[in-house]
Amino acid sequence: MAGVAGPMLRERDQRFAAVRFLIALAIGGVAAALVLALLVYPAGRLLASVLPRDARLLVLAALTAVLGVADLRDRTPHMWRQVPQSLVRQLPPGPLGLVWGFDLGLLFSTQKVVSLLWAAIGAVLLLDPALAPWALGAFAITASAVVALWSFTPLSITVQAKWSPAWLRRIRWVSGSILLTAAVGATLTALT
Repeated sequence: MAGVAGPMLRERDQRFAAVRFLIALAIGGVAAALVLALLVYPAGRLLASVLPRDARLLVLAALTAVLGVADLRDRTPHMWRQVPQSLVRQLPPGPLGLVWGFDLGLLFSTQKVVSLLWAAIGAVLLLDPALAPWALGAFAITASAVVALWSFTPLSITVQAKWSPAWLRRIRWVSGSILLTAAVGATLTALT
């Protein structure tokens, strides 16, 4: 997304289009987050009515452990697809940002670098489903803010160059370690 808005921002006559794209990207992401929250909230309420809190904590511990091991093995779960690049040539900036934001905001339809987001969604689902719109909305707004920052800074090229396989392994190793630590913490909380 920064690769779309960044070049527009550098061209004087395209700056307004870039800002429209970035605002629409955020709106689309938040809309998708709210759609997901409509699924997470009732599912979480159902789980809360069936399982006691300690059992849900143990399920969360197992989930974070599996995700942590997946990250440590460079096997972060995600679909192997990106937002359709052909849309850049087919849609004006506002609708393009809205469509891409919605697609990215669905979370399940794009590539992920680490599993921390999946663990956070699992925690909301299992422990406090009422937080779903707030948490998922915060994820969407944070992602949009990062895209906007990368778009406005010439450092985005340098940052993107660091996404080498070795750099990704390091990021996943940190994520996996955090997730395994969280799994231990959730287990200890459930058992004490």
